[in-house]
Amino acid sequence: PRSTLFPYTTLFRSVVTACAVGGTSGTSSSSGSGSSSCGSFNSAVLNNRTIPADLDPSTAYPPAGTVAKNNTADTMGAPNPLVATQMSQIKVTPAEVKAICEKHLTAVFLDWSNVTYNKAIDSGIRQEFQALGVKLIRITDSEFSSTGLAGNLSAVLPLNPNIVLVGGTINPSQMSSILQPAVSAKKTIVSWGDAGPGLTIGKDKPLNGLVAYDWYYLGEQMAAAVHKAYPDGANLGYIHWINDTDAILLREQGFLDGLKKYPNIKVIAAGGPANPKGSNSGFNDPNGSEAYTEAFLQAHPTVNVIFAPWENPPGLGEVAAIKALHLQNKVSVVTMDLAEAGAASLKSNGLIKVDMAEDVYDGGRMMALTSALAAAKQPYNPFVNFPTYAATGANVKV
Repeated sequence: PRSTLFPYTTLFRSVVTACAVGGTSGTSSSSGSGSSSCGSFNSAVLNNRTIPADLDPSTAYPPAGTVAKNNTADTMGAPNPLVATQMSQIKVTPAEVKAICEKHLTAVFLDWSNVTYNKAIDSGIRQEFQALGVKLIRITDSEFSSTGLAGNLSAVLPLNPNIVLVGGTINPSQMSSILQPAVSAKKTIVSWGDAGPGLTIGKDKPLNGLVAYDWYYLGEQMAAAVHKAYPDGANLGYIHWINDTDAILLREQGFLDGLKKYPNIKVIAAGGPANPKGSNSGFNDPNGSEAYTEAFLQAHPTVNVIFAPWENPPGLGEVAAIKALHLQNKVSVVTMDLAEAGAASLKSNGLIKVDMAEDVYDGGRMMALTSALAAAKQPYNPFVNFPTYAATGANVKV
């Protein structure tokens, strides 16, 4: 049943079991339609689910009337300011599934990491493509590197896929340049949260689709979760990844703006004000956060909670720094992109006190569906958002 793939009601198990069912190989092949007949409708995968009460459906999407705030496609580098369609409004019909399957499409996914979070995305892509009869022929891993992404694209284009799924932690201008070979080859391209100059989004455009969550709103959600975790106030150390990826900048700006509602949460940064676009108060390598965090904590002894830009690897590096300095009874971590360590910590009252979860399995599904509809010349929504949640000890399961 679908619940074994990504059950909403057990938020962390949803990440892990999605990976187990969908497969975990970083570069792999998988069949498209499996044993089912072409065009049969697998409702367990293709239909959206209802968000249960323990994930607070009222907060899973931005409030009505604020959907476009800091969330139009141009905030992610696109030339056109599209407004997102929420995943809850996306449906696929049996006739569309049959039309997709009969095209015998092939696809590749140029992933940017190999951690649990990305495995859940991979699994959503795999499950949706299999239900649609699309053959997924490769998943690659660029390891946060723009040169790695360019190399991965060069490696898969000779396979002549119909569909290229891409995205991640890339500057929009780099994204535009890197994708030019795929654009010139007239591939159907759908991106995860990243567009760029010249990559107009839409039907028969260079970028056929964009899938994301509302980055800025997630930051606001996180600010509320931090205040809930520290109702009596806190000195929050802002330690970020120094980068120029629009999506990451958006969610951190949403977090800092959201904290302005709670003056008892004092934000402390190194070398100047906290600024997602700044080159201060952070590290350059997401795999190398531990050393910087140790130095930051020694220089700012009043800090009792530190921000990590996401859980794995930078958040885990920050946790390691706290332990190295023997500050476990004084300093804790708040972060995003829920995975194993965060779920275990939330459940056991460990060092990670706040962790945000995005429905990335369904984000992968939406990437696959959007691209397949576009490649099969079926009507589709070019910009889709999926929901986000605050993870708690009550709604995660380890």
